[in-house]
Amino acid sequence: MSTWKQTHRRDVLEENWTQNATRLWNIPLYPLGELNAIDFAMQAQGNLNEMRMRSRGTLVQIIFSTITNWVFMYSIASSVRMLYRRPSIAAGCCLLQAISGVIYSMTVVSFALPGGPSCRQLLWVASVALSISPICVGATLLQKVYLVHGRRTWLVVVGTLLLLPQPLFPYYIWTSPATMMSSTGCLTRYPSYLPWLKLAMEMPINIAFSVAFIMVVYRQYRQFGSEAWGRLVRNGIQTMCAIVLSNFFCMLCAAFELGDYLSEMFFVLDWMITSLLLVHHCKIMHTSSAESPGTRRVNVSEEAPRPTPIMSDLAQDNGSTSSQPLFRGRKRYPMVR
Repeated sequence: MSTWKQTHRRDVLEENWTQNATRLWNIPLYPLGELNAIDFAMQAQGNLNEMRMRSRGTLVQIIFSTITNWVFMYSIASSVRMLYRRPSIAAGCCLLQAISGVIYSMTVVSFALPGGPSCRQLLWVASVALSISPICVGATLLQKVYLVHGRRTWLVVVGTLLLLPQPLFPYYIWTSPATMMSSTGCLTRYPSYLPWLKLAMEMPINIAFSVAFIMVVYRQYRQFGSEAWGRLVRNGIQTMCAIVLSNFFCMLCAAFELGDYLSEMFFVLDWMITSLLLVHHCKIMHTSSAESPGTRRVNVSEEAPRPTPIMSDLAQDNGSTSSQPLFRGRKRYPMVR
């Protein structure tokens, strides 16, 4: 496998193959892309070395999908626990993202079974599942930003507009030909600019929403000085930086084909990392909202700011029942959830 050698996916298919190709919804279908792993291996019957090579390429994808399935099953278990303890939109987004990952990994496993989905069908399922991940991340960040900034409608409008281009990724995968190769198994000949396009769709919204949320949380930490507030600040900054670095690194590797024809797996790698980071961030948020030290009691006579509506909104978002501002003649200051 080459490392820095530039490979060209356009060289995988023959020239003018679309002229006599079968079409589905006006999308040309490459014949090898309509095979699953078993059918592709059986085409080399009589050539033992070729059959082994074809099986080996598929086995690499199955091993990778098995690891992917373990990661997303862990995310599902964590998300279900969060939803059971304190239902919230963020936990629901974590669960939706993890479920889509399990569907993808199960599709890859069934791809190697008799009568399983074809390579094209596998890639179509993967592209839809991959587009769900940035929507879940963006929706989680957008909801937090919406609450901490006083429920401003223009934030929802801007955030929704930034999330609208996400279906472009499955569109390009669906319209790109799928094929099978002996060395790598199932792959798609996506445009060379697709990784850059995906990076441009995800990175700005992740940075903008994360910074907007962290700025408000940091102001609350400076005002009240709670350790739980400080933990939210640190976790928010770490999560933001990790997600952005993961997006940039994986899309850079995919764009320069550092994994040769298996470079499309960098899309899935970024998906797994983002899922783990999102679940970890939401678990920290839920843990912080459940801690009693996060609530500060002060005598009425003390000169301290009243709890802001932002705090109450975030407390209600995490299902907290301890966000009342008054408690037996004392003021209670709930922390950001």
